[in-house]
Amino acid sequence: MIRILTALFLLVVLSLPAGAVEIDPEGEIRADLLARALAAQQDHAAELRDTGRLVIVDYAQHSASERLYVVNLETGNVTAYRAAHGRGSDRDHDGYLDTFSDVSGSSASPEGAFALAEEYVGQHGRSLRLDGLDAGNRSSRARAIVIHAAAYAEPDFLARYGKLGRSNGCIVFSKADLKRFLADVPKGTLMFVSK
Repeated sequence: MIRILTALFLLVVLSLPAGAVEIDPEGEIRADLLARALAAQQDHAAELRDTGRLVIVDYAQHSASERLYVVNLETGNVTAYRAAHGRGSDRDHDGYLDTFSDVSGSSASPEGAFALAEEYVGQHGRSLRLDGLDAGNRSSRARAIVIHAAAYAEPDFLARYGKLGRSNGCIVFSKADLKRFLADVPKGTLMFVSK
């Protein structure tokens, strides 16, 4: 399956018209994951705004790694961030997400395509609601799966423990990274979460 998706991605890239933007020219994002995210963006185009951005979360990587990518679809450039995952997805707390879940009370991170919804101020300060677009993540809003900042995603926490802490399923940034992310990524952008 991965080979098919990689071949599909390469076919799409190679068939771009002259002058078209090359997405992720540095190859920061795995080709199969990028291909699946671009396919999800196309599949959900009617539910999204054309924001010129695409967010991809690669939970196959360790939490110490920059594994959340913001793709500027106008320039092709990528900005990478660290992001924490849910405790129910990493029960042994080794820094790797093992499983996804959309079950209420699981404290796990859900998988699939999401639309970035409205910003609000909650118990963690500035936060961003998420609307699940796939059958396997439709209860994300009801579960309060959001994007926010927390102390366990700060650089000093990472330096001390060698990994980020875990959320109750939310995608969690450091405060500085969240501020940059919110300034760059508008409401209505697609976020694709997978491994």
